[in-house]
Amino acid sequence: MVAGRRIRFTAVLVAVVFALTGFSSGGHSGHSGHSGKSKGSGGGGCSSSKKKSGHDSNNSNGGGKSTPSPSKSAGPPAHAQVVTCAGPGSPKAVLRVTSDVDKQSTVDVPLTFEGANGVLDRTSVRVTLKARETQTVTAPMIHDDKAADVKTCVVGRIG
Repeated sequence: MVAGRRIRFTAVLVAVVFALTGFSSGGHSGHSGHSGKSKGSGGGGCSSSKKKSGHDSNNSNGGGKSTPSPSKSAGPPAHAQVVTCAGPGSPKAVLRVTSDVDKQSTVDVPLTFEGANGVLDRTSVRVTLKARETQTVTAPMIHDDKAADVKTCVVGRIG
């Protein structure tokens, strides 16, 4: 009686391990040099589409499908790149700012003016962008007397 339970328990345990590790015997006849695990797409393993969790109530529409909801971890609303940096006789930087969202938004673009020995000046430019729009803006230095020492301009995290 005990031996039968042990065998049954072992069989269930092996089935659970195979199910969790993605073991598949589908379609391989004979020895093909594979270890029994499926390769390529369509193999086992974990799949987020099979997740049925009651904890994610924000994304449920009641039909078993989930719809993405906006979150703060989705990335910044815009990105920027330096077109020209400040330098001798030019105490400003020119930036190209592009919206990454499908609605109008106002963003602050932080900019650091760096010299050979570190940070010389910091500024921020507020830009209102329509959905997916790109604008070219000027970011003036606060301490324009340091413009001749600027080596690089670095755009910070846009929020």
